[in-house]
Parts: sequence; C-alpha cells; structure tokens
Amino acid sequence: MANPLPQSRVRQIVRRFGLIPLRTDSVASYYRKNAVVRVQTENGAYAMKPFFRSNLLRTSTIDQIKAAADYIQLLMNHDFDSMPKWLASHTGKLWTLHQGRPFYVCPWINGRRMESQEDFEKLGRALASLHEASRLPSPVKGPFYSHIRLWQNQDRLFRRQTAKASQMNKRFRRWYKRYGASCNRISDRSWAELKSPEIAGLLEKEMTCPALIHSDITPQNVIIADDGQLYMIDWDRVKPGSIYVDVANALMNTTHFNPVFIHSLLKGYEELRPFDPAERQLISSLYRLPREAWLAARFPNRSRSRSMLDIMEETWPLRLKAMEILDEWA
Repeated sequence: MANPLPQSRVRQIVRRFGLIPLRTDSVASYYRKNAVVRVQTENGAYAMKPFFRSNLLRTSTIDQIKAAADYIQLLMNHDFDSMPKWLASHTGKLWTLHQGRPFYVCPWINGRRMESQEDFEKLGRALASLHEASRLPSPVKGPFYSHIRLWQNQDRLFRRQTAKASQMNKRFRRWYKRYGASCNRISDRSWAELKSPEIAGLLEKEMTCPALIHSDITPQNVIIADDGQLYMIDWDRVKPGSIYVDVANALMNTTHFNPVFIHSLLKGYEELRPFDPAERQLISSLYRLPREAWLAARFPNRSRSRSMLDIMEETWPLRLKAMEILDEWA
C-alpha cells in the first residue's frame, strides 16, 4: 500500500471480521510505509494486513492467499501457538477481498525484539514446533525447491555480472575486488557439499514428507510478547519447503553472527527435533552462501544494494567466524 487506506474503508473491511473499530492507524515495516493497520476495539487491538503477492511464484494473488489461508488453518488446527491466529470473516474464510486486494486480520501483538539467549532458544523451539506440526500428507512439486534453485540462479547471475565488473560503478568494483573471489570460493564449497549423496538424499526425502516453512524469519517478524510468549508474524510467505532452508535463513537473518545466539537457536530447535550429522552439514552449507552479495549485484546502483555491501564489509570477520561455528557444530 503506497498510501494509507481511508478510515471508512478500514472500518468496512474489519467489520467483515466482526470487529467494531474505535481507532485505527497505519504502521510501517522495514520495506513498506503502510504495511499494516492497527485497529483498536473495545476487546483489544488487531492487525489488519494487506496480502502481497510473491513475484517468485507464477500463481495469482488470489491463488496465493487461498493457499496461505489453507496452511494457516492447518497450523491453527494443530494448535500451533507461536503465530497470531487469523480471524474468520463473515463468509467463514480467513481473508476478505476489498477492491481487488486480499486482507486478513489477526490479534495485534505487543512486545519487544529478541535480545537474550533465552529468546533465541524460544525461536528455535518455535521453528521446530512449526516444522513438526505441519507435515503434509503428500509430496510437493515445484515451489518446494524454490529457495535453493533461486539461490543457484542468483549465484550464476552474480558470476556473469561480476565478470564485467569493470562496467559497474566504482563502489561495487572496489567491493568485488576485495571480497568477490572469497564469495565464489565459499559458494563453490557449499554447492559441492549439497551435491553429496547424503545431503541430496535428505532433500529428496523432504519432498515425500514436506513441512510448512515461514520463509521470512527476520528480527522484525519475531516478537516476544509482554507475557513472554514468542510469536512469529507476517505469514504471507508460508508454504511447503525445506526446513533446513528455514533454519539457515533464521540463523543468518536474526543472530547477527553472535555465537551465543547461534548456539541458542540451534539448542532450542534440537530440544524438540535433533539433527543428524548430514542435516547439520546441510544447514551449515546453506548458511554459508553469500546471498546478500548476489542480491546487491543485481542492482548495484540502488541504495539498498549499497547498504548490503556496506553491511557485508563491516561484518565480514564476524561472518567468517560464524561459518566456522556452524562448521564445528556440523
């Protein structure tokens, strides 16, 4: 939503979910100025969120919200408690359509960001609970491998683009001269490990017994509520996928390369679902991939790409140390 919805439209939408709003206000996210509307009622606060289509999938917005709502219903049926429950609309669906855009509503979670060893253990347990509670009854085709296939394509594009680094801006050329070869060596090692029979077998096995993954675990999408309960929010990208990708993403996006947080997240996860040696190696291999560099190379003149490169440069020693920690754990 580029502009905030008028309050009259907000009221019209939330009334379909049985809510009578007293006050509403738009709240920004990291990427969008008006990402969600906070709706205050006599019975508490709720989040009214527009559903945004994923460009990585070829299906329509309606098909994607239908699939997401089915997955959310499955999690609610399994009493998964680390997710705000979506409200049913007057039609019985977990979403409603307004002027061509789907919206859904869930309780507003007041709380704070993760900041302690205990918080990261909670995140690990929540992820393990998600992956164990959402095993699907049939094999998955197509979107299951989207993350790994996407990363392979991004790596190939990165190497093609950087082969012409002289044509890029000075900022990127300087960065690539210092870190490009290391990124490629790290990637080569990971891709070689992912081709090993043990790991290839794990990925093949997952397709016969898939689980749901959140797909977007970031610090902004994890809240420690006032009562201490951990909630993962923003479930627009929930889908069948690799639990190993979900764990590797969570480690990369949330722990800030802090060894204590890395071990805490893994400890919490393995309290509910221990990993065998091959699974540990798979997670370590996926964690190592320099995905920010690949994204930045696609649009080197964008400010966000420059920020990515700056962050990678500032954290490079910490990243290498974190890779060593994951290697030792594996």
